[in-house]
Amino acid sequence: MNILKPSKLKCIVLNQLRHTWTFLLFVVDLLQCIIRAPQPTNNQEPLNIFNNNNNNDLIMDQDLPEEGLGQPGDQPPQPQQPQPQQEQQNMQVEGQEIVPFDPRDFVARIHAIAGAAEPMDAASDIDEEEEEDDEDVDVDYGDTDSDSEFEEMYSDESTSSDELEEQKQISKQLDVFLGQHPSESQGQLLVKPQYAFQPLRLVKCQFRNKHFPGGFPLARSGHRIIASSSHLYSLGGYNPRSALVASRRGRCLLFQELWSFNFATSTWKLELNADNASNMPVELASNALTIHNNVLISHGGTGYPFGESCSNDCYVYRTNSGGSKAGVERLKVTGDLPTAQYGPGIVIHKHYLYTIGGTTGFDYTCDVYRLDLRTRIWENVYISRPEMRDDPDGRYRHEVVYDGKHIYVLGGGTSHSVYDLQRIPAYNLEANCWDYFDTQPDRSAFDMDDGNRGYPRPRKCFSCVQHESSNGDIEAFITGGLQGDFSTYFSDIWKLNLRTKQWFRIITASLPRPLYFHSAAHSDNGCMYVFGGIEYNDKEMRRRNDLYKMWMTVPKLSEMCWDAITYYNDNLDTYDRKALVGYGIPKRFVDRLPPHRRRRLNRSGTVIQDPSMMISLYSNPKRARSTTQ
Repeated sequence: MNILKPSKLKCIVLNQLRHTWTFLLFVVDLLQCIIRAPQPTNNQEPLNIFNNNNNNDLIMDQDLPEEGLGQPGDQPPQPQQPQPQQEQQNMQVEGQEIVPFDPRDFVARIHAIAGAAEPMDAASDIDEEEEEDDEDVDVDYGDTDSDSEFEEMYSDESTSSDELEEQKQISKQLDVFLGQHPSESQGQLLVKPQYAFQPLRLVKCQFRNKHFPGGFPLARSGHRIIASSSHLYSLGGYNPRSALVASRRGRCLLFQELWSFNFATSTWKLELNADNASNMPVELASNALTIHNNVLISHGGTGYPFGESCSNDCYVYRTNSGGSKAGVERLKVTGDLPTAQYGPGIVIHKHYLYTIGGTTGFDYTCDVYRLDLRTRIWENVYISRPEMRDDPDGRYRHEVVYDGKHIYVLGGGTSHSVYDLQRIPAYNLEANCWDYFDTQPDRSAFDMDDGNRGYPRPRKCFSCVQHESSNGDIEAFITGGLQGDFSTYFSDIWKLNLRTKQWFRIITASLPRPLYFHSAAHSDNGCMYVFGGIEYNDKEMRRRNDLYKMWMTVPKLSEMCWDAITYYNDNLDTYDRKALVGYGIPKRFVDRLPPHRRRRLNRSGTVIQDPSMMISLYSNPKRARSTTQ
């Protein structure tokens, strides 16, 4: 039985001390080391175990990357011999034998205690996960606000990389407690791997250790993300557990919030929610999101229960990160409005916003409407009639890509069917008609035994981004999704060249597990980001809040250099802008940083949460309050 849990013991550094006997062993070992510690003499200054540094505008020593990674066979450097008058100060008495006191030994003891507790907790952790991880089934979880529910929404399943990162944080906090620089004791565990630019490789973005509970988005699905050159934005989404909590608090059952993620600092910020933006919509699942002139525009969407209330409105979102006054505006429009529905695809062509397809929850369409962003007048430009002519069938949760002449409709489906990606319908913007394009398969992915003919399999609820390659070709990348039978899920990544209509299977990258109802976006430099969604495995389906990135192409050398700089220095927002420019960083990159902040540290050297930072209204108030007090 777990008596001590990490969510309850905020004062204990090691989050693996869960049992009473382990805690007692930890205390005994700590007291033993304190008793054995040398006492200061009259002419000797007491040991200062805190490293006080008031220069918060500079990069702290512990934030710098370490040099080298210790190998199992490497011998540690031999310490220098102490001077005769200092010898007794560095020695301790244990029985009749005088042995040197080394803080490294203390750290090793702590890790040994933590490691001993881990195997015994593994079985109980598995049982807890089996009981708690049914969050993707629409069932009643009871009227409880247990911490385990919110821990699940904030965190993902344990992986080897996550455990390593956790051990690094433990080591760093212990080193600070001992008054040492991280490199002085087991600092090799804290070193980052050497930066290496790897295109077409999926990498998980690490951000959890930089936030407090409520400081980053909960796990979700049905949301939408979009990106600028400096930020990723996430709007809406759904999680059944947060919906239960929201219903008891009288709030919207969907995530009524807009988050931003700064690429340079790997930090999330809650930009807008129901408290600071009165016009926030409530139809925030399976809408469409785009960015135009540095403002975000959403269209359509559904509330909860899905399909009972749909929207055909357009909302404009302005954020402080975008350089303007934050707020939400519902556009006042006229003309022939599209049907209120969710799951459409939108594209901005010249000064028009085009919307294609969607569903009311019962009927599916592939109609084309456009909104003149200057006059705010809707126009019905094409009504699809597949029963009368060669028009595409109605669908939702498809994806659209655009090459200036056509709007290509990829995949999508209905509640029980999906459409293939071999013959693609495309709306002709000039001729106002539908054209069809037969694509070319990837011969290297041809596998008859697996039923793969070199094309991505039909799917819906996947993600798609497009970017322009160095030769001017438009390339679309699709990720994940599911088939209409809800028994086949995908983790693959494919690329389609819109000029040659050639498919390519990305063999160097794939999602860790099949994923659907997620969202993807691309920054202006050719990097794709995938966030959230429902993850499938043989035992369960659970929503995630993981963020992944993948370079779709080799960008300019300056972009690669900036990526390397922010890889090693994720606190550049604590520097003065003029100083960064003086160091030689181009201003266009410095402008990508969030507003300058002053680094707030407590006596132990850990970061203190900014009290002005907003936290999610869907987070556990007890946990959020304990981190801000």
